[in-house]
Amino acid sequence: MSRRRGSIRKVFIAHNPVAPEDDPSTADVLDEAAFVERGLAVLGIRAERRPVADIAALAALAAAARDPATLIFNLIESPPGGWWRQCAAAGALELLGARFTGAPAAALWLTTDKLLTRALLAAEGLPVAPGGRLDPQQPDVLDRVAPPWILKPACEDASIGLDGSPVCATREEALARAAQLAERFPGQGIVAERFLPGRELNVSLLEGPEGPEVLPIPEMTYVDYPEGMPRFMSWEAKWGEGTFAYDHTVRRFLTDPEDEPLLARVRELVLQAWRVCGLSGYARVDLRCDETGAPFILEVNANPCIAEGAGLEVSAARAGLGIGALVERILAAAVRHHAPAPAAPEAPPPAVTIRRDLRRTDRKPLEDLIRATGFFNAEEVSVALELADDRIAHGAASHYRFLVGELDGRLAGYACWGVIDGTAASVDLYWIAVQPDLQGRGIGAALLADAEAWIAESGRSRIYVETSTRAQYESTRAFYHARGYTLAGELADFYAPGDGKATFVKVLQVSPSADPLPGDPPYGRIEGEEARTGSLIE
Repeated sequence: MSRRRGSIRKVFIAHNPVAPEDDPSTADVLDEAAFVERGLAVLGIRAERRPVADIAALAALAAAARDPATLIFNLIESPPGGWWRQCAAAGALELLGARFTGAPAAALWLTTDKLLTRALLAAEGLPVAPGGRLDPQQPDVLDRVAPPWILKPACEDASIGLDGSPVCATREEALARAAQLAERFPGQGIVAERFLPGRELNVSLLEGPEGPEVLPIPEMTYVDYPEGMPRFMSWEAKWGEGTFAYDHTVRRFLTDPEDEPLLARVRELVLQAWRVCGLSGYARVDLRCDETGAPFILEVNANPCIAEGAGLEVSAARAGLGIGALVERILAAAVRHHAPAPAAPEAPPPAVTIRRDLRRTDRKPLEDLIRATGFFNAEEVSVALELADDRIAHGAASHYRFLVGELDGRLAGYACWGVIDGTAASVDLYWIAVQPDLQGRGIGAALLADAEAWIAESGRSRIYVETSTRAQYESTRAFYHARGYTLAGELADFYAPGDGKATFVKVLQVSPSADPLPGDPPYGRIEGEEARTGSLIE
């Protein structure tokens, strides 16, 4: 991507929301987002974080990222017990035509289900640890596989479900553990595998122009673990800061020439797993060895953790790839796998006439429109009407400029802007509103396009738009994003607690011959009123 660094100019970092009470395995996504932000800063690419809580937020994100120079860095993960959300998010982004990093939805669905992954790998002739599904009512897997067994939920990641005592030496222990897991993770299968006693390897892969590259391979070592304490990557070893397991679990890279036969076999296995599972971008494959030293695949992790200090970052650094190079490789893979986002189809112009003025007879239909949208509170209705009354009373001498869209003789929508006093080239775009039953027909886009043209003709080049950060206004923010407006800043709790202010800006190209005066420029006068027909730009 180094030759084409300019092809991606902005990246939305999409991640799941994090609440203060969430456990570290969930909150870790914020560290991932911060890491990606730093990598993008090294590359000179603008970044904007987007917490994604529901399908409406995903749709708005996809709309905002339609520009071919924009990409989504997909960090959306599943909370404990909600394993399907990461997969569903990727599927929704695909259906919406968005371009995003990492694995496609099919690979995420597959690798999230450990039982399904085991079955596919085994069918392809790849070695997996002996085991299978443990049904507490029919635990025949315990008869087929020798103990000790390690039990885990089939669809959780980040070592969730591997806390406490997941390694069981007796049938009674295994059945008791299975019952606990079934209660904690309803709707998921339970995996029972033979607990392999050998070395544990976590192998990161990073896609390049020629395909996946196996990064330097580390071994997870369990230093000074007492006799009887199982040596494996438990939840405590991964997340329990201050615990014995966390402090005594150490990652060490294999550099001894005697390990090369093992490393060669592991590289072969993980590359086959990448192909079989349909991975892309980056991944991690976890393996353990049996008594003879033969490696077996435990898990395939699509979109593994990319935070500082995580296995992917540490292995990439060992390979000489800094934060910028790592992020760049992942972006480049996404560009290769996704065709440029198609431009929004250009529909025929709506039969809407846009008039650059406000008549006295517009007052009542304008008020009805404002109230019908459901977006204006009582105070905002009063302010909007106050601006309209000022324009009606003072005409072109008013500070406020109005555009009225008419469709079949009906007031279909309106926009209002005004010069920001004390500035040389800035204006406020106060309102754009469209009748609820006419939304989606391009009227708002046509009003915005005509307002921008009028502003440019007046010799002004900077348009500022202020809107709420509440979820209700997500579609409004996406509307401006999709039309070239960038987020200049946010003020938390500006309007009310939990209701901040987002300010967007767009810089116009202004002709040197533009009228520099604040008054209305002459434009298509019809019977003393200024008018023009708007066209759909969506």
